[in-house]
Amino acid sequence: MATFESVQPTSHPRRANQLGWLLKIGPVYLTLVMLIFTAAASQPSFLKEQSIRNVLVSSTPLAIAAVGQTLVILTAGIDLSIGPIISLANLTCAVWMKDHPESAVGIALLCALIGLLIGAANGYAVGYRKLNPFILTLGMGTIIRGVTLSIKDAPGGAVTRDFMQISRAVIGPIPAPVLYLLVLYLIGMYMLKKTPYGLSVFAVGGNENSARLSGIRTRRVILSVYAISGLLAACAGIFLAARIGSGDPLVGDAFTLDAVTATVLGGTSLMGGIGGLWGTLAGVLIIGILNTMLNLNNISTFYQWIVKGAILIGSLAFDFWRQRRHT
Repeated sequence: MATFESVQPTSHPRRANQLGWLLKIGPVYLTLVMLIFTAAASQPSFLKEQSIRNVLVSSTPLAIAAVGQTLVILTAGIDLSIGPIISLANLTCAVWMKDHPESAVGIALLCALIGLLIGAANGYAVGYRKLNPFILTLGMGTIIRGVTLSIKDAPGGAVTRDFMQISRAVIGPIPAPVLYLLVLYLIGMYMLKKTPYGLSVFAVGGNENSARLSGIRTRRVILSVYAISGLLAACAGIFLAARIGSGDPLVGDAFTLDAVTATVLGGTSLMGGIGGLWGTLAGVLIIGILNTMLNLNNISTFYQWIVKGAILIGSLAFDFWRQRRHT
């Protein structure tokens, strides 16, 4: 169900044959295709244009947040504060925009900056102070959740009509959020595969000590991936505010688990150093289609959590098996 991308760049990338490409991305995308057929068989309306658009647009916040989670996990870390950051950015954006609708752009930028600073604080603690990322980001998430609920403990606020167009605009036949994701993922893929920074991310996750001895500033790399994760989580929260039209202090709760699930499902190893955004994108789409399929079949939300938890455990088991096989 998972896929992985090699850390080592090949000396002749253009000679990579089609079979090797399919072996890299094939399993997770095969799972995606099978799920699409299953969804279409259970609900023929799933293949209608409006249903497809709904899946893509509803998957956008998770797809944004999952990019940051992928970068963090590639360095052998994990960010469990993503969900609370999404909630904080979502609520503060809506609450502040209701009071100051004329400053919509500035408010959105401020919310994004808050996410960036929270992520940078996580990265500093993990990279420079060597705190355990699981415990650190879990604790940070708990603090953020408390701050968010202290601002408003129930849904509220409102964004401007113009701001809502961020999530509702259509360019030709394509929803604007799909184009946002296309740009984001192309930039992320290029950065990981074609730039020294991307190679440094893989190197830190593969072996931090070796990376440091080879001259890579590992602490800066770690700080940067957590900062990017916080920034993108805040952007996901801002997008949700535009899509829903208001804020919710608990809207991000599901995203922490979903972002990890999409990343691991896509083949990024929790041990670090192996993975990529191609697989993460497929993982996001699988979760989005699964949610839609279960909703169309009137499956309770509680059972949806069970299914997603089982998928995460299965992906972790596959990753563990793969690591054992290569050692």
